[in-house]
Amino acid sequence: METATITARIRSKKSKEFHQVMESLQLVIKDYCKQFEMDINHKNNLTIKIVIKEKKELKNNFYNNEFNLLKGTIKSLCANVVIKINDLAVN
Repeated sequence: METATITARIRSKKSKEFHQVMESLQLVIKDYCKQFEMDINHKNNLTIKIVIKEKKELKNNFYNNEFNLLKGTIKSLCANVVIKINDLAVN
């Protein structure tokens, strides 16, 4: 199993926009992975955990249009974004 973890803090003025985009985007992302979990706490701290079955699937899917849209959305609407694959930071 391959695990991608995204942590960030949703910018307070962008919270509504973030939720609107993620509502539809997460449905598409779930088709490409075994598990998709998103948690937002009361301080707008975001944690997304994505589990993909195999390394090959990770390479094929984590950089496709849907995942790039997810990462771009998070980077533009959040601060302190950290993306890790199997606990190793990626750009």
